[in-house]
Amino acid sequence: MDRLYVWEKRLHKEIMEEERLRITYDKEWKRLKELDATGAEPYKIDTTRASIRTLLTRINISIRSAKVISRRIHILRDDELHPHLVTLIQGLVRMWKFILECHRKQFHTILETKSHILIPKNGPERSSPKVTLELEMELLNWCSCFRNWILSQKAYIETLNGWLVKWLPQEKEETPDGIAPFSPGRLGAPAVFITANDWCQAMKRIPEGSVIDTMEAFAVNVHVLWERQDEEQQQKLKADYLSRDFAKRLKSLQKEHGLQGQFEADKTVLPIADNGRAVDNRMVALDTLHKRLDEQRARHEETVKQIRQASAADLKSGLAPIFEALESFTQETLRGYENVRITVGSG
Repeated sequence: MDRLYVWEKRLHKEIMEEERLRITYDKEWKRLKELDATGAEPYKIDTTRASIRTLLTRINISIRSAKVISRRIHILRDDELHPHLVTLIQGLVRMWKFILECHRKQFHTILETKSHILIPKNGPERSSPKVTLELEMELLNWCSCFRNWILSQKAYIETLNGWLVKWLPQEKEETPDGIAPFSPGRLGAPAVFITANDWCQAMKRIPEGSVIDTMEAFAVNVHVLWERQDEEQQQKLKADYLSRDFAKRLKSLQKEHGLQGQFEADKTVLPIADNGRAVDNRMVALDTLHKRLDEQRARHEETVKQIRQASAADLKSGLAPIFEALESFTQETLRGYENVRITVGSG
């Protein structure tokens, strides 16, 4: 491609030079006609004619040079570029076969695995929303890399095929059924045109959208789980704060009323007077705080339950559709590459 680029630059330079010479030639020819019409001095007419002959010689040289460069480009394109494309496509076929086998194994492994969870066995209290967030970022990065990888392949062949198409006639072929689809083979174009066009059409049919959708859907589910984990940690912090506050107040009241012994914040019986009522307003407030603590713990336990339910099969239910989509995508891609005609007269 680099050599083709260099030769095309030379061809462009030669064509531009020819156009410049033709413009000058037309001006000199027009000037000669005016000199003849006005009866100018012979030396002016002879000088202009000599200039025209020189320009004509340079134009002919430029035309021959452009033809030589054009033939060189044709040789590079047909005899050197095409074998490189064939080698590249054959390598890509081997690559996609290997990738297909990998995705099949990954998909079946996920299906056969009993359980995948996003939280440790010792409970969500030791799990980290940061880890879940990192998983979400990895999924989004995976999705982005996959998208860019496929788009770069499409951009490469679309650019190459677009460059090759410029060498072919642009007239659309009309048939009794309407305008015929573009076909380099029907135009009698060399094999490189057929191979590049087949490759380009195959890449256009690649259905990468389903893979991207499943990746993004799993990332959304992981983000929801992260939000729940973050909420669980906030609720746990609140419950811990209420527990410490309750224990502190309870200990103060026990000391004040001379009560001794061990106590637990979630099992303590409040000191009461002989009439069965709270000793003072602080004990009533403490009782209210105890109820708040119980309610907060209940909310926290419910959130933990929801997290367990959400994460119990998140990896399996999230990864399985991704690898299933990847397997289907890779199979379609491989089929497209295998249908690319890489030799003259194949297909």
